[in-house]
Amino acid sequence: MKSIYLYAGVGLVAAALMTLGVTAVHRYGEGRFQDGRNDVLASDARAAAELQTNHDALDQFSALATTALNQNLGTQLPAIQAQTNDTIETIRTVYRDRPAADLACSRPASVQTSLDAAVDRANSAASGQLRPDASAGSASPRSSPE
Repeated sequence: MKSIYLYAGVGLVAAALMTLGVTAVHRYGEGRFQDGRNDVLASDARAAAELQTNHDALDQFSALATTALNQNLGTQLPAIQAQTNDTIETIRTVYRDRPAADLACSRPASVQTSLDAAVDRANSAASGQLRPDASAGSASPRSSPE
């Protein structure tokens, strides 16, 4: 019977040592986890502060650029408008007294027929409906030149 008590005692000591070992490993792991978590939180805080600094600098630059652009536009826009209006008035003045284009400058009917036939062929080819009879002389003019 003594041997049973001896084995039971050794078993209890072994169980106690195993419990102490598991507890120590758990506490060590928990401490390492907490240290790593704190490092990550500190790194995130540094990154957030840097991003906020960059954002503030961008806002300041944007406000400065907008002000400069508005001032530049405010000074140059009247000059641009005046130059545009002067150009329009010059064109009106130059062409006001000139007669309309002469009808003799229009292209002959045969040229118009050839152009219309070429347009028909191009449109047919683009739509996939090629017509063999679409020769240069077979198309009628779309509109009479005026």
